[in-house]
Amino acid sequence: MEAVLVSRNQGGQSTTDRTLDLILAGDGKRQRQALDSLPASEWSTSSAPHAHPGAAQAAQDPQDASYKPHALGTYSKFGSDEPNELATFIQGREAWHGNAELRDDVEDDLRAFAEQSDHTEGFLLTSQHSTGFSGLTSSFLETLRDEFPKSAIWVTAILSDARGWKRPDSDRAKAQRLLNEALGLVAVEDVASMVLPVQPVQTYDAYVEGKSRDEWRRFLRDDIDSAEAYQQVLTMHLQSAGSELREPDVLTSVIEQLNWRGGTKIASLSGHTPLAPAPYYGSSGSDEARRKVRAGERDFSAWRGDEEDEAERARDRQVKEKKRDDEVPFAQYSVVRGLDFEESQEMGPLLEEAVKPLKEPLVRWVSLPDPFPILATSPPVFRGLHPHTGHPLHLPTPSTALPLLSSDAPAPSAALFGLPEARFPPALTFSAQQPRAVPVLTTLSTRPSTARYVRHLARGMRELRRVRAGVLREYDEGEFALGREGVDEARERLEALWDGYGGADEDDEREGDKDADEDWTATEQVDDEWDL
Repeated sequence: MEAVLVSRNQGGQSTTDRTLDLILAGDGKRQRQALDSLPASEWSTSSAPHAHPGAAQAAQDPQDASYKPHALGTYSKFGSDEPNELATFIQGREAWHGNAELRDDVEDDLRAFAEQSDHTEGFLLTSQHSTGFSGLTSSFLETLRDEFPKSAIWVTAILSDARGWKRPDSDRAKAQRLLNEALGLVAVEDVASMVLPVQPVQTYDAYVEGKSRDEWRRFLRDDIDSAEAYQQVLTMHLQSAGSELREPDVLTSVIEQLNWRGGTKIASLSGHTPLAPAPYYGSSGSDEARRKVRAGERDFSAWRGDEEDEAERARDRQVKEKKRDDEVPFAQYSVVRGLDFEESQEMGPLLEEAVKPLKEPLVRWVSLPDPFPILATSPPVFRGLHPHTGHPLHLPTPSTALPLLSSDAPAPSAALFGLPEARFPPALTFSAQQPRAVPVLTTLSTRPSTARYVRHLARGMRELRRVRAGVLREYDEGEFALGREGVDEARERLEALWDGYGGADEDDEREGDKDADEDWTATEQVDDEWDL
């Protein structure tokens, strides 16, 4: 778990990170790597360490005064199936409440951070929420809120699936992940100012000739691991959002905008990678342009289920065509990176059309001229993009007047891709040179589609209770357990959240809407069949 106090520097034009880490002992990795890659605080927008005012670059190692790591020395890696694995929400609570020395040290560091900060913008927390860290984070959050009752607290909850666990997957492990996420979401949503769940890394099949390609991954290579490509794109948008939230006055402002209704504290992260120039999408105001802008966006917080087949996806598309309400956010805040003034003016009407009927002040855009930097160490996941601008190498007509090169970039041979002659290779095949930077659109929003994830958690908990699953004993019993009533209250809270996001308008018992893990015809009460 990474907790960052964002404090404003003298002059008010930049901010500084003061970071506290809670990690498992013996992990062997640099502990700021909370996302198994560079976290948001690893790339800075200033030459000064941890400051964020302008162009991106790699951040320097944190100084001792602004970085405090703490280790959980008695727990093994979660999912290892070893006696002391940090696998459940209750074990996370035990790790915090059962270690007075750890709590005292953390509280001392938080007070020291506050003394070093003349003006506190708020806190950014990042933690795994499918493991025992969900319980530890929620317990830590209670302490943080007691120490800073008026501060803005943004929690990014990183979710994981079977790929994130060391031991073989099982029904018990699936139930543990679901309960950890459900209990963690309820506990964090109650205390934090905003919580952003990020769904596990998704895999996808390589493109098959004759089938339509998902627009959001059109410029991702098919010849590399899809999970690696997805992780790279996800990390880019996590960093982009994290950097923007560190800007002076932004954190509190975004939270107030996204939760203007008062009951929408669960946010969503989505993004375009790349954000192409306006001619790529077509004429402004056309249905085709609106569709293409929407299709190019990937929602990293949307729950999609474990085994979604083509028939289910087709049914969902038909429902969405009839009812678009769940696609219109309650509010959203977007950051455009990499378009100059003229390009951003051209893109403005397209972006506005894509979110109608939502209007200002519920929707806001910030346009920054610098594109998102691609580090030399990043996996080569892109294709068909200009090495210097990050724009698509071939744009559809009537966009021939749009230059492929920026005004200061040398002309590479890649500009010949996509010409309508057989001797020139298709533009999308170009991957020999990765772009040095990519224009992106990163969006933070609150939206009705969150109801699907909340419903999944509530119905999963209800089903586990119905069949009397043995795994519930790990959450009902013990010194730091919630008890049966506590677990049931969490499920009821999830059902209330589902209602608040518009879920009550759906028919909860529709046959086609059942989760894959719900067996409505089962009559046996399973108690001892969980593999221990």
